[in-house]
Amino acid sequence: MPDSLRFLLILAVLAGLGYAAAWYLSSFPPEPAQVVKTLPHDRFTN
Repeated sequence: MPDSLRFLLILAVLAGLGYAAAWYLSSFPPEPAQVVKTLPHDRFTN
């Protein structure tokens, strides 16, 4: 019985760490970035 409790405790701690990491990553909004991509001239002609 103690082995199964230890296993469940380890799973609970890992789940808590995963939840905390997901919350930490989602709490910061992404910074806006300008995307500049040059197109070749032949893309505009038929």
